[in-house]
This record gives sequence, C-alpha cells and structure tokens, in this order.
Amino acid sequence: MSKKANKSTTFTKPNLQEKSIDFSDHICTVIITLYLLIEMSPKIEIQDQMGLHWLLIAALNFLSLSYIFSNKNLIDPFQLKSVFRNAISIPYLLFTFISGVSIILALNPVEGLVVYSRVLTTVLAFLVLGVLLFNKLHLIKNIALVITFLALMQGFESVTYFYKNVNKTPIDVLINDLQGTTGNKNVFAAAFIIKLPFIIYCIITRRSLLKVVAILSLFLCLFSVFLINARAAFLGLILELTIITIGMAYLRWKDLKSKKHLFNTSYIIVVLLLSFMVSQHSLKNATKDKSSTYGTVATRLGTLAEQNTSETNIRLAYWKKSIDLIKEKPFIGVGLGNWKLYTPLYTNTILDDNVFSKHPHNDFIEVAGETGVPNALIYLSIFIIAFYLTVKILSSDRSLEAKTIAIITFAALSGYFVDAFFNFPAERPNIQFLFALALALFIVSWRNGKPLFIVSSTNKPLKVFAGLAILLCISTIYVNAMVFNSSRAQYKVDNDLAAIDGIDTAMPKLKYEDVNLMFPEMPNIGENSETIGFKKAKYLQKEKRFDEAIKLLDSVHYQMPNLVYGDYLKCNIYLEKKQLDSAFKYGKKAAYAKPRHFYYFRMASYLARVHKDVKEVQKLFNQYNKYRKDQQSYSYYAESLFYSDYSKTEVKKIVNEGLKLYPTDATMLGLKPYLP
Repeated sequence: MSKKANKSTTFTKPNLQEKSIDFSDHICTVIITLYLLIEMSPKIEIQDQMGLHWLLIAALNFLSLSYIFSNKNLIDPFQLKSVFRNAISIPYLLFTFISGVSIILALNPVEGLVVYSRVLTTVLAFLVLGVLLFNKLHLIKNIALVITFLALMQGFESVTYFYKNVNKTPIDVLINDLQGTTGNKNVFAAAFIIKLPFIIYCIITRRSLLKVVAILSLFLCLFSVFLINARAAFLGLILELTIITIGMAYLRWKDLKSKKHLFNTSYIIVVLLLSFMVSQHSLKNATKDKSSTYGTVATRLGTLAEQNTSETNIRLAYWKKSIDLIKEKPFIGVGLGNWKLYTPLYTNTILDDNVFSKHPHNDFIEVAGETGVPNALIYLSIFIIAFYLTVKILSSDRSLEAKTIAIITFAALSGYFVDAFFNFPAERPNIQFLFALALALFIVSWRNGKPLFIVSSTNKPLKVFAGLAILLCISTIYVNAMVFNSSRAQYKVDNDLAAIDGIDTAMPKLKYEDVNLMFPEMPNIGENSETIGFKKAKYLQKEKRFDEAIKLLDSVHYQMPNLVYGDYLKCNIYLEKKQLDSAFKYGKKAAYAKPRHFYYFRMASYLARVHKDVKEVQKLFNQYNKYRKDQQSYSYYAESLFYSDYSKTEVKKIVNEGLKLYPTDATMLGLKPYLP
C-alpha cells in the first residue's frame, strides 16, 4: 500500500459541547491549578521570589510531561503535530531556537544559559498546556473559575492591606508594597490585567453564586489595579476592555441569541465604575499633600502626555539609547541574557548613583538587542497573527461559545502585549505562565474549529519528542535550582554586608571561605546586577586580603565589563593599601564612566585634592555638573578646591556663587572665615 493511502482514515469536526467531563479532565484542571498556585507560594528568604517560582514551574513541567507520556490516551502523533504545526507555534518555536543560538555570540554565555532556561521553561509549559487542552477546550470554564477564585484572594489581600496602612505608611511606600509575592507592583498589576478577561468570561458563563463570586473578583482586581497606579496596567486594561467590548458588540450584531452578553456587559460596566470611583476617592484623600509620585488614574495617565520626550520620560530615554545600541549589531544582537552587560553604556548618563536598569523596559527592544531585529519581528508576529486569526474566527461560522473564547484569549494576549511593550514580563515567571496559558488556549480555540484528519502513523515522532522534552525539563530544573540556591546565598550575603555598610571597622559575620562555598557555578551576575565575584571580593577586602581581592575582580571583569563598580572597589582597596596613585587611577575611571554617581565623584575629587591636582578637581566637577546639579556636589567641589592649594580669591568667588544657590550650606559657610 502506498504512503498516500495511509494518510486519511477518519474525518471529524470537534464540538465544544460533545465531550463530557471525565477523570482526565479533572487531572488537567488540577495540573493547571497547581501552575497558577505557584504565584501565591509563601515568601521565603531569597533575593528574588522569582527564583523559587521558576524552579517550581520547571519541576511541574517535568511532572506534567511524565503524566502525559505515561498515559497513551493523552497524546498521539497527530496531537503533537497539531500543537507544533500551527500559525502561532511555528514563530514561537523559531523565536526560541534563534534565542538559543544567540548565546554562542554572548560575551557572558553563563548568563545567557540562565535566561534561556527560563525561555525553555515557558515553552515547555506552553507545550504541556497545548497537549493537555487538546480537544478539551471546554475546560476553559474550569480554568477561568480557578483564576477567578485566586484573583479574588489576591485582590482582597491587596485592598485590605491598603486600607489597614493608608494612614500609617507614606503613600508612595504603601503603593509600592502592593506586590503580592512577585516583588514588584508593576508585575503584580500586569498579572491582574492578564487574568481579567478570564474573570469576565466567568461572569459570562457562570450563574447564581459563581457569577456573584466572579463579579466580586472583578471588582477587587480592578480596585487593586487602580490602587497600584501602574500606567502600563491602565493602558492594558483600556485595550482589553476595548477588545472585549467591540468583540461582544459584534457578536450581538451578528447573533441575536447573544443578548445575554448585554446583561453581562452591564454588570462589568457597573463594577468598573464602582471600583474606579471608590479607589479614586481613596487615592485622592491619601495624596492631598501633592508630595506623592502617585495619584488618581487621570493624574497618572496625564503624565504620559507630559512626559513625551526622552528628557522627561525615563522609558523614552531608555528606548532612544537602546536603539542606538541595536544599530551596532542589528541582525545578530549581543546574545540572549547579555543586554544587562551593555546597559551601563546608555544609562550611566541618565541614572543617579547605584540605580541600575537591567532592561530597556520593552521586551521587543530587548529581544532585538540580544538576538537581532529579525528575531524581534518574529516575536512580534505572534501577536499580529493572533489578531488575524481572531478576526477569522469571528467572521467564520463557528459557534457563539468558540467566538467568545477567541475574544477572551486574544484580550489576555493583548494585555500581555502592552506589558511587554512597557516593561519586561519575559523575566517574570507568573506573567510567563499566564502568557503560555493564554497562548495555548488561543491555539486550541483556533484548532478546535479546524477539520481533524486522524492519521495512522508510527510513534517514532512521539518518542523523540518525549525524550527531548524530558531532557530539556531536567536541564531547566538543574539551572533553575542553581539560580534558586544562588538567590538564597545572595540574600544572606547582601544582608550581611548591608549590616556593616558605612562602618569601616565593622566586620561581616560571614567569612570569605563560607561565602565562596555558598554560591553555585551559575549565575555569575546577582539580582542587583553586580557580579557574584564582586560580592566575594568585598569579603576579601574586609579580611585585608587585598591582592586576592584585586585578582578576583580582574578575573570576573569580563562578566560585566561596563559596570564600573569593580573599579570603585579597586579604588577603595588601593586606598587601604596606601597606594594612592593606583587608587586615583581607578577612582577617576569610575567617576568618568558613571558621571552622575555622587560617591564616585566624591572619591575621585578627594584623591585629586590629595594629589593637589586642581585641574582634575575642576574637570571632575564639570563632568558631574553637566549631568547633575545639586548642593552636595557643589559643596564638595568648593571644599576640594580649598584644600588643593587653589587661589583662595578664586575659591571665595566659587563659595559666594554657591551660597547664592544654597544659602544654608554648612560646608561653604564654614569655609568663609578662612577666605580673604
């Protein structure tokens, strides 16, 4: 028999209503619930909670795939082909492949592997969901209900926390504390935004008590988003509600049976207005003194119009500088995970002191910078294709339920898209799982209306996939476990060092040998963007093992070559060794590389005045003053000139000018009696 004859045996067209709930449906719901619960895992003592969350997702991927491959009824070659070969999965997997290849070009391949393990963890979760939900689109009702209950708890916790502390804690601090276990309020708000379409779906599909629960969940989620004051979340909310409103209006126009959507829409509008009015009243009262960075929704969105240049908007400044960097390697990028190595080149003149941004606050720009512009376009195409397929579904003859699901899942993807445009959700595990879930549901929704040709085939592709998937799972668990252990070590070490910060004679509790053993091989860059080697060198410095500290700093320089903190550490070490020329050399290097850093400026200026180098004192101040004008720098500049044998007449002029700007400055007032 010819091969062609083997390729068509049965034709079916699946229906959302044709399958009754069976035991495998319950298992599938439980697995997805476990994924969603990871975000709510209790905080533990690690530097960033995402270390724990990534490890748990990777472990659950392994358990889920083990379950899938041990049950032959759950997967067959056709299912595998359906999950892999579709208009969304192909660009997504191609993006993943190119991202992995880019590590070959990375200056710090270890950091590339750390980030790639997260990419693979997300892709594996996506494939798990695609297989589990294949021909089980009816389970979206269960999934939406689980999300609704979890969001209800998170929203309730956020709102009650706000009102318990609104008159006890500064409002800026309070709003920043609304972050759940994510460690970041913007991430917390973005998660709410992606969940909102599923809560709305629950309102649409559930009745009686469950509908009431969904309405309450929507109220608390919207209330939390308004309180958190994240502008990207506001824009995501506006886009999602626009998509859902237009989509539902279209369904109503095409199908009179969708009249029930009008009643559900009225519930949503009432909840939106109520949560908006109550939250804005509370925020208005809490920010009466106008000293807060935050405010009402109108105030926050109004700042978008005001901050329309790179001089007034830090994101625009990031993007502008980032594009300049992308132009240097537009096709190949700098390697996955290596963007942070280059960020000092464009942030050193726009960020003060130790403020550091690992990301350009736009995932598409970051992908372009790390893996090339073509790969960024492939990544962007996922959302463009999703929009196109949504339009096709709505204009097809599919059921009202199928069209509703398409609108809901596309709205969730749109919420993610907005966050990816203004933030960096690719790093955050809870957002990545929600992205994988929305993407898998969207694909299953699209494939659900396609004719299914059941194909007789061998199990060889299935075995290859099983072997590769399990191998990748084990690899991601291994890398994420090391990152988790490193995050625990960073927490202990950073707190140990912070306890003695600014106390020259104090000694940390830990010893270098202990610290050295605490850290695994990867990552080699900490969550605060300094290399692990820098942390170890501080202990060597405290133990007066100066030569070892300098040798260690030199050995890890390539890991973060544009971060000048290593030079500042060397400056301090040479200062302790009384090698003032070397200290001066590295002090100047740090000050000129990061001209907005006051402590770098002060150290270099001090060493310049020790060397009686008046010209260097002036040069350092002019460089600092070009980017940042403040009292502390002017005061120290005048003091440095005074002790540098500079003409006292000229110093007097500088002090007099300074006192016009800062009339109460104690240092300059103290110098006046000693000037002619």
